[in-house]
This record gives sequence, C-alpha cells and structure tokens, in this order.
Amino acid sequence: MAGEYVLASTQRVLAAMRDAEDMVARFRGLKTGLLDVAMISTANYFLPRLLAEFHKEHPGIEIRLQVIDDREGIVNLMQEGKIEVAIMGRPPQGWPTRAEPFAMHPHVLVTAVGHPFARAEKVSARALMNEGFIVREPGSGTRTALDEYMHAHHMMPRVVMQMSSNEAIKQAVIAGMGISLLSLHTVGLELEHRLIATPDTEGLPVMRRWHVVKALAKTLSPAAEAFRYFILEHGEAFLAKHFPTG
Repeated sequence: MAGEYVLASTQRVLAAMRDAEDMVARFRGLKTGLLDVAMISTANYFLPRLLAEFHKEHPGIEIRLQVIDDREGIVNLMQEGKIEVAIMGRPPQGWPTRAEPFAMHPHVLVTAVGHPFARAEKVSARALMNEGFIVREPGSGTRTALDEYMHAHHMMPRVVMQMSSNEAIKQAVIAGMGISLLSLHTVGLELEHRLIATPDTEGLPVMRRWHVVKALAKTLSPAAEAFRYFILEHGEAFLAKHFPTG
C-alpha cells in the first residue's frame, strides 16, 4: 500500500516536471505577441528593468506598460480588458483575482543624511514620536504600512506634510523637512549616491509582498503567460540583488 502511494506521488511529480519543461520550451519558442501590463506607481523603480530583461528573451513581443497610482485603477483596467496582468503590492479586494507573490517588499525609515538618526546605531520606535512625518495619502500601500507599524507600537505619527508622490516625499526628506516610511525599492538611487539615509530602526522594515495579478477568470495570452512565468522565476533574485536589505 505504501509502495503504491509513493509510486503515485512520484508519477505526479514527474508529470509536473514534464509540464514545467514543456512550458519553458513553449515560452522560449515564443516569437511575437502583445503584452498589456500595468504596475502600481511604486513598482516604477524596478519593473522597467525587469521588463528589459524579459524583452531580451522575447524581443518579438511588443510591451505596453501603464503606470497606475491606485489599486482601483488597475482593477478598472482589468475589468475593461485593457490589461492582462499587473504588478502591485496589495492585491485588489472585492473582485476575483489570482495574486501570486514573487518577492518581499520592505518598507524602511528614511531620513536626511544629516539627521541624528542617520548616525545612530539603532533607532527606537519611541524616538519616532518626536519627529514629523511626511506621508502618502490614506489608502495608499505606503501609508497603510506606516499605519500598521504605528498601530503595532501603540503610537500615532505626527504628520507635518502629506504628499501623493514618492518622489516629492524623497525630496522633502532630503531637504530635512521631516522623516518618512517608504518602500526600500523607491530609494535605491538615493542610497547609492548617499542622498538619503535608512537608519536601522526597531520593528523595521515592515515586510509586504509584491504580487503578479490577473483576473481569476482570465486565460492569459502566450505573451502574458510568459511574462507571468518570468516574474515568478526571476523577480525575487532581481530585487534582492538591486535592493539588498542588509
């Protein structure tokens, strides 16, 4: 009986491996196609480079990319059939989708390089109570991450400014107008050029996940399926390489 169970399990594994090999072979043979993809605006800092890598493997595929500021906008595009897949942090709620996580999405404290926190060995959560925060609008993924962090430490941020753009927040932080909690994937260039600091802080980073999302009832085109497979296979390693957390 046990032998029959092992044999059946082995056969299922081998069948799955053959299916995966067939899928890879089919994608490698994909010569042309059209990929309609959308991304939440925070993904703007890494997805174009991943798309460039994808295009090297599939140079005959035409890519049409839309940058959307909110989840509702992405859902609307999916419902209208204008996109097949999307890259976003929090999956849509209240509409049937298939959301597959492909990489961690850390949110970190960011300060000006001259801020005392930037020279501290470790910043306590309580120390943040004395600081003014520059924040995103309510409902955004970035603001939600900050609210979750503050709630976990029984605190309320002292908001000095609200902005609807990560770029504007970064410039305000660099200018010393306050501190913020931002996706690590939005500050890679500033960290590389030492324009901004990400102090080691108690309870941070807040870890979210990046997802590749499709409508649950949607059968993807070969181009979109190839892109989905590419993101799931390469996304995590790409982000770990370009945005190390330690």
